[in-house]
Amino acid sequence: MRNEAEPAVLPVSLEQLRRLRQNERVQRGDFVMDGCDRFERWEGPGGFRADTFEKQIYRLLRPLKARKET
Repeated sequence: MRNEAEPAVLPVSLEQLRRLRQNERVQRGDFVMDGCDRFERWEGPGGFRADTFEKQIYRLLRPLKARKET
């Protein structure tokens, strides 16, 4: 179950991501484009090859910085 404090659509840009190669395995935390030029974190099952998914799958080049609690 998704934590409501973490939005599914995150402010990441294409420059922060790399497209998975077709033989790479998809894992939770990868990203798919949501249709509005934004990226949504993949929360479905992992383990399948990226080329079996109908949309392009992306992975962060570097981890996102955690937001500080105020």
